[in-house]
Amino acid sequence: MASDILSLWREEGAQRIQKNYEEFRDLLAQTNLYLQRGEYETAAAFAEVAALHAVRKHNGLFASFELEQILFAIAEKTIYHTPYPKHFPSFETPQSILHISTSVGSIGGHSRNLWRWIRQDESRSHSVALTQQAPIPIPELLQNEVAKSCGSIFVLNETTNSPIQRAQQLRDIASAFDLVVLHVHNDDVIPMLAFANKEQTPPIVLLDHADHLFWLGAGVSDVVAGMREAGIRLAQERRGIAPERSALLPIILEPKQRVLSRAEAKQQIGIPEDRILLLSIARAIKYKALDGVTFADAHVSLLKQHPQATLVIVGPGDSEDWSAAISQTKGRIKVIGETENTALFYQAADIYVDSFPFPSNTSLLEAGCYGLPLVSRYLYSSEVCDIFGAGAPGLTGSMIQVRTLEEYIAALSRLIEDEELRLTLGEATIRSITEKHLKDDWQSLLENVYAAAINLPRVSPSSEPVDKIFIGEPDVYVERIDGWGFDLAAAIKKYKQYVPFNHRLRIWFQQSQKNKWQVKKNNGWGHISLLLPDFFLHSY
Repeated sequence: MASDILSLWREEGAQRIQKNYEEFRDLLAQTNLYLQRGEYETAAAFAEVAALHAVRKHNGLFASFELEQILFAIAEKTIYHTPYPKHFPSFETPQSILHISTSVGSIGGHSRNLWRWIRQDESRSHSVALTQQAPIPIPELLQNEVAKSCGSIFVLNETTNSPIQRAQQLRDIASAFDLVVLHVHNDDVIPMLAFANKEQTPPIVLLDHADHLFWLGAGVSDVVAGMREAGIRLAQERRGIAPERSALLPIILEPKQRVLSRAEAKQQIGIPEDRILLLSIARAIKYKALDGVTFADAHVSLLKQHPQATLVIVGPGDSEDWSAAISQTKGRIKVIGETENTALFYQAADIYVDSFPFPSNTSLLEAGCYGLPLVSRYLYSSEVCDIFGAGAPGLTGSMIQVRTLEEYIAALSRLIEDEELRLTLGEATIRSITEKHLKDDWQSLLENVYAAAINLPRVSPSSEPVDKIFIGEPDVYVERIDGWGFDLAAAIKKYKQYVPFNHRLRIWFQQSQKNKWQVKKNNGWGHISLLLPDFFLHSY
């Protein structure tokens, strides 16, 4: 079955890549047209729309040298020649670090990784610049860690939505720091504009936290810190990152200490003490149905075979219709929405099962730190597709990884039936993970990243004249596995004050025809809000 599915995906993926690339080229041409007209805010807005399209509708590129060159040209026309408070202190090792993120939340592995980084690297001062945070509250944990390190938090979009003005703010803020770390969303153009002129920037490290998707940043990053070997290989082969500019920096974890026994934790979440609890935690997007078979469906036969077992899935909430599987197992599949208190569920669990078809490395690592045996499914036979599999330092060799559903059910059955096997695997997993992801070991890797960024010559933009798409593995699977869909009107709406009305009208007309004039979503306005001023919308 897996080989049939992959064959179909390859055929569909090849067709999608061609279509997506044509759409991307059209957005690139529109961006370039506004650049040539001198309408730089609009050009920057369309550059971000083009990048978002490349993230959500994979087009055979993991980086676009042409798009980055357009952003550098916008910066040259708007930012290069403004007064610049140049302040790069001489140092052997950086003392002040500026972390740049698009936005942060209280839930999510990447936000937690940011404040754990600051907490661990305690000998330095850490500040954070957020390019698009307002009006979302900043998590208290992050505020506390920044304050403890004598740093500051800068919210760039509090006073302006202008890409150019936010980039100029960021360039000026960064000038006071020894080193910059990018944790940004893949499509964020603000750092590209701010740091286009490498003579006016401190050393820059990009944390490759979404290594399976397109991202901006290859042309400004002095070092790309990959969180796993698969991501490092892809960055070198498909993003033009030189080997000497690649470094390994895994997710940082904190030691986990139980405050509840397994029985006590089960009681708190309403699971009988004698049940074997299988746990999975991830965002809803990672639990897509695979050719009509949902994540819950895949466990029905297992739970029927083992009436003492229960599966709890934290994250999706009611985003998926899993009612049939829940009914067939007499309620022994329980689905819960996102929560900050994942520790309670890890302490209650006996076995951790990875999300599917897209894995969650952060959740696997955190589950492993609680001594849980880990099981993950991996569809692909080709090593080139390891970017889609669960993988991180500490997981290889300790995690059970299978390809077929039959192998998956068999592995879980063994663990359900054998308590000693569960405990033995759990203990080995803790040892393996702590060697790379905790305290001194992680700090040593971080110091290597800092040293490389400081000592290497500043990166030069790629000399590649044009982008070259690839139609093969792993590209043909990207959109199927992690495609979010792309809505041009919704993407433009964010920057609509910078997009001429006639262009917005054309987009609205095209999208309205595509959606058969249905305007029920977005508070009843549909995409008509693309045409109306905000004050009019807010008055209704």
